[in-house]
Amino acid sequence: MTVKKFFILISSVATFYLLIGFTVNNSALSYDFYDWEHGEFGYENAIMEAEEDTKPLILYFHQDSCEWSKKLNDVYLAVYEIWDFLDDIPKVEINPDTGSAEEALCKKYGVERFPAFLVFIPSYGSKPEMVNPFSESQDMTVDEFMQAIKDKIVYYYNNKAHSSSENKDYEEALRYYEMAVHFDPKNVYAYYSMGIVYHSIAFKENDPKSLIEAEKKYLKALKIDPGHKESKNELKKVRDDLKRMQD
Repeated sequence: MTVKKFFILISSVATFYLLIGFTVNNSALSYDFYDWEHGEFGYENAIMEAEEDTKPLILYFHQDSCEWSKKLNDVYLAVYEIWDFLDDIPKVEINPDTGSAEEALCKKYGVERFPAFLVFIPSYGSKPEMVNPFSESQDMTVDEFMQAIKDKIVYYYNNKAHSSSENKDYEEALRYYEMAVHFDPKNVYAYYSMGIVYHSIAFKENDPKSLIEAEKKYLKALKIDPGHKESKNELKKVRDDLKRMQD
């Protein structure tokens, strides 16, 4: 074999493997929903898990032919931070092109445009709300999209907790506030509200331990937001009450 033929052969082999690598890499970038439930059957599984464990539920309606669906898949859902956050949340991807049952789910949830990324907590009948990272002015960053999902989830839990607290069901209120901070550990309102609940328990049961728990929650809220006035005010009150109980 001549030197020229040898270099032609090497060049051809290199080009072949480069093309294979390019194809594999592009395929790997396409989001495959491997850890999601799928379609109508997956929807039944996901909603059952969400209802049993009082978890949020994500319904993602999309189409293969939709460029915005592809962008949401590859720019947002394929990012590790989003994948990690969604890992503990029941979620199902629904493509109406795959069958009549999936089409029926689109109609059930009023989905007419794609993609539609819906978040709600089915165990107490909350209304599904859309989180859309795209806008005419500027698309959300990955962090902004993730925070928007958190905000929806935490809003539901905080509302439910507040209602329970109003009914003096303090144990249930604390449970829902804890779920709120599970999904958003930086939610100031949830920590502040837990402080209020523990403060109420302390008055009801004359319990200094509950005052100490209230103090911890206010301090946690202030660690996240040092300027949170409500937590500052309540922290002073709880320390005054703690001092009176201990005297």
